[in-house]
Amino acid sequence: MLRGALVKLTDFGSDDVGYLSIPDQEPKGGVVLVPGKWGMSQGIKFLADRFSKEGYVALAVDLFNGIVPKDSSYAADLSRFVRVDSALGVISAAVRFLHESPRFHTDKVGIVGWDLGGEYTFEAALTIKGIEAAIIYYGEVDTEKKKLAKLRVPLCYFYAEKDKTISKEKIIRFVNMLEEEKKPLAFYSFDTQEGFADPSSSNYDPTNAEAAWHISIDFLEKKFNSPKKEMGLLEKIIHSKD
Repeated sequence: MLRGALVKLTDFGSDDVGYLSIPDQEPKGGVVLVPGKWGMSQGIKFLADRFSKEGYVALAVDLFNGIVPKDSSYAADLSRFVRVDSALGVISAAVRFLHESPRFHTDKVGIVGWDLGGEYTFEAALTIKGIEAAIIYYGEVDTEKKKLAKLRVPLCYFYAEKDKTISKEKIIRFVNMLEEEKKPLAFYSFDTQEGFADPSSSNYDPTNAEAAWHISIDFLEKKFNSPKKEMGLLEKIIHSKD
């Protein structure tokens, strides 16, 4: 059973609704979840609940205005019509909600995104204040040097080796450029398909998803509690064949 509830973000800059899950204990921090092409599915709500069980106030945003696609064709159509400014507006409202809501106290907020949501997570990490760490699951990346130079928060990226939408060459270029810019990046490569960490995806891979989950939690724990001076290194590259 789901433990969270829908909340309105009206007072924080958006007319949209999010799914909020609050931990039973004093929060370690907050996490904004940005769904991919499957929208505000039961799978994303499940992941929000899982973050809350780990001690984080979790807020999943909705980029599709309440529509949950039933097939990949419809999901692709919805994804094409998402506007960048609209998506970033919803994410910004969610970040503000976690920082400013009188219901709980969260000094630090991270953001996690899957495929399409990963793309907007990267944009949010570049432009939205109040984000302390960003985690991207197989989302589109940008290799424009001026843009990458704006990154100020630690980034964790999960790459799917069998991803048919993003070339390995582009990912390698992305990683190398961030390393050259001395940006805080933790990069993990899994021998599986895109969608492996989303319970709503037909490519869901429980074994690799669980491994990535534990890495994500460890990443947040370390980045929420580590001094800024520790940032600026490429931490590791893992090739998982499980």
